[in-house]
Amino acid sequence: MPEQREVEAVVYLDSRYVIGPESAHLNISGISGLATKTSYAMFILQSLLQSTNAEDISVIILNVKHGDLLQIDQEPIELDEAQKALWVKLGLAPRPFSNVHYYLPRAKNGSANSYGAPREYLLYAYSLEDSKDKLDLLFSGIPDPTDTIDSLIGEIVNGIGTKQFAGVNNWNSLLNGLPLAKDGVSQKIGDVKASSVGKFRRHLRRMVQSRTSGLFADQRSRNEHNLSEKLRGIEGGHTYVVDIAKLNDYEQTFVFGNIVRTIYELFAESDETFNLPEKVVIFVDELNKGG
Repeated sequence: MPEQREVEAVVYLDSRYVIGPESAHLNISGISGLATKTSYAMFILQSLLQSTNAEDISVIILNVKHGDLLQIDQEPIELDEAQKALWVKLGLAPRPFSNVHYYLPRAKNGSANSYGAPREYLLYAYSLEDSKDKLDLLFSGIPDPTDTIDSLIGEIVNGIGTKQFAGVNNWNSLLNGLPLAKDGVSQKIGDVKASSVGKFRRHLRRMVQSRTSGLFADQRSRNEHNLSEKLRGIEGGHTYVVDIAKLNDYEQTFVFGNIVRTIYELFAESDETFNLPEKVVIFVDELNKGG
């Protein structure tokens, strides 16, 4: 029987099939819980940044599980010579991510609601002002076969800032004041019946007051930021890590939807005066298993 020898070969991956325009998609399969898929995904992201013009690419990473991805700007553990040689063969340097920005959600006590905090980070939270045009994301998991909730959200989005909603400036005033409620009783608004307004108020109160992890605040403090505004300043060659690991399921869905919508709108509105990266890569690791 001939002697078997280990053979090493570099496998090339066409970036057009990872970041477009051909498909912009990559499937990674494996056993859950071993962090191997996450590690490979991070390797792919690092490879993209090193093998292409990094200034053309921005990376948004959602940290879904514990604090795994909140230290990617730190030096890796000491690699042995064999491991370093593998990186060299691939034409890459085993180095941490650079230009990393961390965003951690606000907790009810105003601290970071996170499994572990990086050395530098910004807190993010959502006031009503931040969320009024994103209310549909909050209700994405609520059945609405007759589009009643959608109609009411339209009334709210178009009404805030008008005389009808003059006293509405935070979550509490929206939930408990006119025009949605009077003396604790839900009111008819537009074509939406009072009973449907009551259903909406019950769901919204649960999400932004009684069950919230702290993500939703009547007023953001000076050190709490609007995530959409921060991402609208996205730059090529930078990586943005948004921690959602300790958020409730509906809050995770809301933040993810907010990020995708913000990036989509940013590119849809852009013109040559905007200094946008050519590509934005969004990495979400097992969002359905978060929490």
